[in-house]
This record gives sequence, structure tokens and C-alpha cells, in this order.
Amino acid sequence: MAGFHSMMPVSGCLAAEVISLRFRHRRVFPDWTLPLVALFGVLPDICSPHISLEDRHASFSHSLLFLAVLVPVCGMIAFWFEKGMRLRVAVVIWLAAMLHLAADAVSGGIPWLIPWKEEPLGDYYLEPFTWPIYDAVFIITAWLLWRWRQRLEVRAYERELMSAD
Repeated sequence: MAGFHSMMPVSGCLAAEVISLRFRHRRVFPDWTLPLVALFGVLPDICSPHISLEDRHASFSHSLLFLAVLVPVCGMIAFWFEKGMRLRVAVVIWLAAMLHLAADAVSGGIPWLIPWKEEPLGDYYLEPFTWPIYDAVFIITAWLLWRWRQRLEVRAYERELMSAD
């Protein structure tokens, strides 16, 4: 579910941008937010690479403690963005990691309470044979939203030029 982990939050961010550009004629997120969202969407797997479900069930990066440790990290990373966008960026990159864990919880379970309790919570609510379908849907959705956002940005820029005349 590699595409699912990174493309689900990216699609959400792009949807917010498309809606904002359509109705408010401005972007919601600054440059470099989408690559960070994609990175944080796969971060739990980068921090603890695993092939088997058993390895994921023993992984610190698939726990609530990991999400708690991630809060100040997200704040430090967001510090590099402009002042009015910092909280928005910090929240959205943290949500990308959290959505990764939620996706894993419904596709085999994760050990939410490591180190206090090692038994995984969750189950195969999404069967493995459906994962490529979810990957494809989110990748296509992200691509379509990206294209739509580009068109809306051009229109917003053209409107700005016309109003300046």
C-alpha cells in the first residue's frame, strides 16, 4: 500500500487547494508542503522498514508513542515555512503520518500501544488483494487534482493581472 500511504494525504491537500483556488482564488499550502506530506505519509515505514506483518506488529514507528514524538518534529519542520502557514503545515504533515497508521490498522493491524502493550489492534478490514486498487485510485486522484490545481492557479493569476489593469 505504498501509494495509498502517501497519496491519500496528498490527495486531501490537493483537494483543499483546488477548493480554495476555485472559491477564494488562493492556495492553502506553501511550496514544499506536498512533498513533505508524501514523505510523512510513508515515514513510519521509512523509520522501521518491514516486509512481514509480524515486523510491523513489533514496530515502534507504528504506535501512538511515535505519533507523540512526531509532534515536536513537525513543529520544528514547519518553522522553516512562513509564519502564517506554520501551524497548517505542522498539522497536515502530522496527519499524513497518522493516516498511514490508520491505513495500516485497517489492513492487518498495528501495535498502537507499544511499549506498554505489544498486541496489535486492528484487522484486515481491507484485504490485501484490494490494496492495488486503493493505490491506483489515490494516485489517479492526486494526479487529476494536481492538474486541476494547475489550471485554477493559471486562472487566478490571469484574474489578478486583469484586475491590476
